[in-house]
Amino acid sequence: MTVDEYGSMTSALRVFLDAVSVAGRGADFSALAADLHCWADRLAAHRVDEPHRAFGGRFDLPGRGQTMTPLFDPSTVTPVRVEGTAYFGDYFLGSNNAAHGGAVPLLFDEVLGRIVVERGPRARTAYLRTDFRAITPIGRDLTVRGWVDEVCGRKLFLRAELRDGEVLCAEADALFVVLRQDAP
Repeated sequence: MTVDEYGSMTSALRVFLDAVSVAGRGADFSALAADLHCWADRLAAHRVDEPHRAFGGRFDLPGRGQTMTPLFDPSTVTPVRVEGTAYFGDYFLGSNNAAHGGAVPLLFDEVLGRIVVERGPRARTAYLRTDFRAITPIGRDLTVRGWVDEVCGRKLFLRAELRDGEVLCAEADALFVVLRQDAP
């Protein structure tokens, strides 16, 4: 599978997940389930170890080539800040045209993780606190940015915000800890 084919497939998968989330009870879910089992069987023969997987490791694609998080398309990524566009499709609906509350911290972890990856040494999220300030709408482009607030030894204190135009939807503060070389 080429680079373009993989990106096209993950994009189509996002469209499919959005379609599943808005489908009514009359949809032919039995046939879809059978089709999905066939696709899973086709991919089973191509299983590889984590370092060789495309899913989540393709920094050249929006969302790193995975569909677990809301779509994040970075415009700036440096060792101290990241900025870009976020998009919560129908799949991430909580209710009343608002993103599910659990999807917002997931986006922040993805965004702040970009800074950590850019810095070099591997790190893990120790905590991530999200404060919700307004509804996070689905179905439109939002602005997200993150930055390094402080570095103290192996501890990286990071902050982020998510905006719908001038409206602050949510903000976060996080601690990432740089791993020791022998850590999993």
